[in-house]
Amino acid sequence: MSVNKIKTEICLNCETHLRPEDNYCPNCGQKNTTHIIPLKHILLETFEDFFHFDTKLWNTIKTTFAHPGKITRDYLEGKRARYVPPVKFYIFISFIFFLLLGKLSDHAIDERKNPQDWNLTISKSMSISLNELLGEKKLYYSKDSNDVRLIEFDFTSKDSLQRYLVQLKSAPDSVINKLLVEDDMDTTANVRKNFRNLLALIPEHSSALDSMKQNYFVDGKFEFETAEEYNQFKEKIRDYSDAQIDSVLISKGENANWVNRQLLRKFRKFDWKDKDDMKVLIHAVLKSISLTMFVMMPVTALLLLLIFYRKKYYYEHLIFSIHIHTIFFLILSLVLGIQIFISDSLGNMLWSWTFLICLIYLVLSLKYNYKQPWGKTIAKFLLMSMPYLIISLTLAVVAIVYGFLA
Repeated sequence: MSVNKIKTEICLNCETHLRPEDNYCPNCGQKNTTHIIPLKHILLETFEDFFHFDTKLWNTIKTTFAHPGKITRDYLEGKRARYVPPVKFYIFISFIFFLLLGKLSDHAIDERKNPQDWNLTISKSMSISLNELLGEKKLYYSKDSNDVRLIEFDFTSKDSLQRYLVQLKSAPDSVINKLLVEDDMDTTANVRKNFRNLLALIPEHSSALDSMKQNYFVDGKFEFETAEEYNQFKEKIRDYSDAQIDSVLISKGENANWVNRQLLRKFRKFDWKDKDDMKVLIHAVLKSISLTMFVMMPVTALLLLLIFYRKKYYYEHLIFSIHIHTIFFLILSLVLGIQIFISDSLGNMLWSWTFLICLIYLVLSLKYNYKQPWGKTIAKFLLMSMPYLIISLTLAVVAIVYGFLA
């Protein structure tokens, strides 16, 4: 950057007297410039900074794709002036990645036009067993693991269940098998025969159905017997203290802990059919995930130190970890950009290839940086992959839960 010619005689920071040739204060190091800066100078300085960064960014991206792993080795060898610093590079690319990911999630939410498409956490449901439909008492246990009388049917209305049972009586074996598998039963011809025989015995108008009543659930977990009880709870929950929430949880047979309290509060706060509420929730989760990546990079560096121990200094592995995560985000951002701005179908097609390219890029970078034979490089890559996947998935789950609850 050019030297600033707008100077002052006294340092504005520490009030040290300055000479005309002093570009920086000899006492505190602050740049010798007046606080009154013309607009022209601000614009020139902005463009100068931008194009300086732009040139470095272009050199960094060009070298990244042309020579996997080279920017890391160059950085560790002291050849740093031509590239964007690792942390600045990561922040810039990750910002673009999560911005595009948020835009894609918003688009996906906007595309869901019908409320019934949503996986609602508040629902009305009932269930009845096959034995109850036959006019008998409900069975909770049988020594025979293939006792089809234990099979339960979930339904939202009497009419919907009756229509389903009529369809089931003439359903093909594949449909019956799927139902049996869901109840952990064998799909043999004999079990299917027993099931069909009992279905045929169900009366057209079952008295058991008439005695059933709807129950109201929050997340399929917290049950309310009447709509009035549920609506009253929904309106008052915002003003409940932790003690009152705990009382509700205990009365519903649930543990009174922080997670369950947060679940109840959030289910009241968010309308799961409202697209804006869902966008707020998704963005909170994405923000939480972006923060966990700062944890993932030093953890990855530690794995590299333990497995690729030829480089004995931790910071060398940390620079590699920052670069490789940044490059992954860069590749993923390119695909997101294609999916959002060019073609959704083309973007979807590219995803499977994208993950393969990331893996190949990682192996090539490991080979270039750690200078080990191909066999050792691939073996150590596989050795590192398992703990990396376990840690990253664990952190992702924590981030999603925290993003929702916090």
